[in-house]
Amino acid sequence: MRNIRHFEKLNSTNEYSHKHLEELQNFEIVSADMQTNGHGQFERFWFSSDKNGGNIYISIILKPKNISHLDELTRFIALIGADTLKEYGLNPKFKHPNDILIDGKKIAGFLAESEFLGQNLKGIILGCGINLNLDEEELENIDIKATSIFNETKKRVDKDEFLDKFMSNFEKKYDDFLINGIKGEILC
Repeated sequence: MRNIRHFEKLNSTNEYSHKHLEELQNFEIVSADMQTNGHGQFERFWFSSDKNGGNIYISIILKPKNISHLDELTRFIALIGADTLKEYGLNPKFKHPNDILIDGKKIAGFLAESEFLGQNLKGIILGCGINLNLDEEELENIDIKATSIFNETKKRVDKDEFLDKFMSNFEKKYDDFLINGIKGEILC
């Protein structure tokens, strides 16, 4: 059973995770139905909605001993996201450094933030935003071309089922990633 701290609403799962990093455990997930100030790279705002079955707004806490592939972590989680999206019949493409696109429209973004105390890693916060059920009207609120699984397939996605698939894919490959890195995998 996964350890998930679930909230109806947070400013940001990553912000919460930074404030509580000492008490959060390795592989613990901070999840919110809504984020009022979710962000991606360069503090870019991440649109959030809990309508129509919701979307994925999570932070995964990692406290690995081996950090030799830390610089590949964002790409790794994007690969996991892409693998999971493929299970829904989509054809995802990676956009450097941290986005997944469907036909040139953003469907997911990932952000890895590390905290160190001197040379010692306190933890890594892996922020994940994945558009599951945003409808056309909500997508128009986003300042870039964006999409969702629902927009692409016209089928609502069960958020808990998607999260379970996503985390199962992550857990299956994480230990190998810590040792070997991405090994030159090319997304899609």
